[in-house]
Amino acid sequence: MFTSLIKPFLLGGCLIAASQLTLAQTNNEVRQTGWSWSGHVDHINIDKQAAAEQWIENTAFAIGGAAEYYASDSENTLSIGASVLFYRDDAEFSQYVEDWWGDEGYEESDANAFMLFAEYGPKYRFGQDNMSFFSVRGGVSGILGSERSISNCSNCYSEDIEIDGGVYGVLGIGQTLGSIDVSLQFQQYFSGDLDNTLRLKISGAF
Repeated sequence: MFTSLIKPFLLGGCLIAASQLTLAQTNNEVRQTGWSWSGHVDHINIDKQAAAEQWIENTAFAIGGAAEYYASDSENTLSIGASVLFYRDDAEFSQYVEDWWGDEGYEESDANAFMLFAEYGPKYRFGQDNMSFFSVRGGVSGILGSERSISNCSNCYSEDIEIDGGVYGVLGIGQTLGSIDVSLQFQQYFSGDLDNTLRLKISGAF
């Protein structure tokens, strides 16, 4: 119910964000640009049918980081980042292996993936001293190296996990605490095999 209500709002927000690209802005101050850096933790919901076909649960955990480019004469920010996804696997396997030091034994498989993403959109500040902010963005993600395998074993058995990223919209709210921004973001996917993501993000110009 929540997802169906928020999808039209996200689509509208993304269109507004995209339209900002064509607006000319004037400012008497010297234009300043720079990069900020962020880290995040995600709770990801995967399409149930796609997850079942790949023998994984329909939720996943992710950690990652991003670089964000900003300019003083624009509300818009470009974010480019990466995440490591940890699936909840229903088809684990074990294999007898020998490590570099000659130790032998059975090792269990892990199921994970690597995600790249890019986002663009405005951040609007409000409240006392403009210390609070609201963001609307559009983004796209791609999932690489998605597989079920045994870590640190180059010749062990492995299986591909066919889960795709896609195009999504972002709504976020946050607070500036000194030189650090703390925010909570909701991502709704419009394509691919992911449904939505809830992200806790910490960023700053370190």
